[in-house]
Amino acid sequence: MIVLFIIALVLHGLNLILPALIRDSRRLNVVANVVNSTALLCGLSFSLFLLLGTHRLEYRFFLPVAGTVVIGFDGLSVFFLFTFQLLSLAGSAYAIHYLRHYINLGLSVRAHLWFLTLLIVSMQLVVISHNALVFLIAWEAMALGAYFSIVFEKEKPEVRRGGLWYLVATHASALLLYVCFLILHELTGSWNFADFSAHAAYDPRVLAVIMLTGFVGFGIKAGFMPFHAWLPNAHPAAPAHVSALLSAINIKAGIYGIVRLMLIVPAMNPAYGWGLLAVSLVSAVLGVWYALAQHEVKRLLAYHSVENIGIIGLGLAVAWLGRCYGLPELVLLGFAGALLHTLNHAIFKGLLFFGAGHVYLQAHTGDVEKMGGFARVIPVTATAFLVAAISICGLPPFNGFISEFLIYKSFFRGASMLHGYAPLVLLFSSVGLAFMGGLAVACFTKLYGIVFLGANRFSADLTPKKESVVSSFALLALATLCAIIGVFPHTGLCLISPALVELTGTVVAPSGWASPLQQLSTVFLLFLALVAAIYGVKLLLQRKAGVRLRETWSCGYASVTSRMQYTASGFAEELVRLGRPMLAVAVHWTTFRGVTPVASGFRSHVHDRMENAWLALDRAIGIVLGAFRWIQSGNIRHYVLYTFAAVVFYLLCALIW
Repeated sequence: MIVLFIIALVLHGLNLILPALIRDSRRLNVVANVVNSTALLCGLSFSLFLLLGTHRLEYRFFLPVAGTVVIGFDGLSVFFLFTFQLLSLAGSAYAIHYLRHYINLGLSVRAHLWFLTLLIVSMQLVVISHNALVFLIAWEAMALGAYFSIVFEKEKPEVRRGGLWYLVATHASALLLYVCFLILHELTGSWNFADFSAHAAYDPRVLAVIMLTGFVGFGIKAGFMPFHAWLPNAHPAAPAHVSALLSAINIKAGIYGIVRLMLIVPAMNPAYGWGLLAVSLVSAVLGVWYALAQHEVKRLLAYHSVENIGIIGLGLAVAWLGRCYGLPELVLLGFAGALLHTLNHAIFKGLLFFGAGHVYLQAHTGDVEKMGGFARVIPVTATAFLVAAISICGLPPFNGFISEFLIYKSFFRGASMLHGYAPLVLLFSSVGLAFMGGLAVACFTKLYGIVFLGANRFSADLTPKKESVVSSFALLALATLCAIIGVFPHTGLCLISPALVELTGTVVAPSGWASPLQQLSTVFLLFLALVAAIYGVKLLLQRKAGVRLRETWSCGYASVTSRMQYTASGFAEELVRLGRPMLAVAVHWTTFRGVTPVASGFRSHVHDRMENAWLALDRAIGIVLGAFRWIQSGNIRHYVLYTFAAVVFYLLCALIW
């Protein structure tokens, strides 16, 4: 079966030379994305075969600097490989139709498609590279591919700004990972992850540096607070298919790194678990609260990525605590909830961004306040978006409920098994998880109600449009996966079982630890059958009796206008005000004045306090470095002297070391 993966890599390689062979952008768009899709189908077949067959493959070869390089297909790598390939396949199919909009505007997609392919390939190489040097090379290639995919519309200032945020964040991440892996190499004399894991004698102080640099380095990529600021800036700047890949799978490379690091280092200190629990809880609660206050669709979805990364982090924290306290059931539940939510979030978040892209093509804006009534324009998108919205809120019978249920169960089991203050902290975390679920329901009620229902606020064309067959297939396929994993939880549990075996060291039996999920399948099926029956009766009655249309009761007005609907600001006002101590809320309110009042209005927006803090730090660093600007004299002799001084300094360091 490895032949399928090799064929996939060859096809991706072919795609990297296609822009030089095909000059026509329309033809190149179709051919490149079809080739990528074919390659990903081959790769997906290979990874699915390994997951379902629980096979493990490993290949070794020698490189002069890196030594013996290991390319490994263990359970953890294959699970993330499968997730990355699945969403990359959906993104490639979706891009065929979506990029036509930019081609019609006269933009060239040649460079964009090249870097998009680089991004897709490098993300796969990241998870199968079990050598630190090769891993870092793939990590840098992933960063470059993502950056140049983001800045597709580089003429726009906000796009350049979003791309810069991503570039700075990802290079800060890479710098910390260099330090982490260099320390591990110094301790073990090897670059391979297996040798890192085999090393047992970790000094606690050295281990603290490894954990700090590793967790922060991978945490920046994942988007944990306070390192999340690049997400709400980069996601709106990118085209919809790139935003979907960034949010659905690119940030999951950070999650993969954290889980891999947890396999490498020994679980000696529970303080790391409690710290991760605190960071994850803050990320989840503030992420959804910031999302509720947003009025730009993709910026809102970006903050929900921060929320869901926090939820995944909660599961990882419980797993770490279970390892420290010697509780295998907690390890199993924590890792199961985290990994399954990784897959679920990739599916429904990709679906949400694809839906947002279709809405943008109709509204030509991302501002929620300027939308309305698109359910009748793009009904397939509206249906799929609704499924994704229910999923991300963690409501049954869709997949988000299943993974969040496992994390809830890990909290309650941990509270019953641990002692001291631990049960109180875990129960408080479960309350926080429920609270963020309520805020998510409010947020997506606002988003779906205003974007897809009601009347359009700016007289957009609401004539039903013929949606692209390929894009609609991608949307409906992801929506179907949300339903399958939700109604048949065993499907998702089977996909994560090989990784769980390696992470827990035990044989996984889903029917035991995952109860009562199996019993809920029957309930969910009955619920869906009831909904289908009610809808069928409704259609039957409509066909017999017809539909009588009446004017909406106008309460004295001559006609009802779109101004009488809820706005995004008005709907979320009360909940946003509750978070004012943590959210920097700015309210713009025009009150009624005079005997004959002029038009009034209300609008609010939120400043991200953490983003403002990073900008303040950037300004402070600029001021400090500005004091040394005299070093850049422009005299070549000075630069030669600087180089000589640096060489002498490094020689002295090597001599002393």
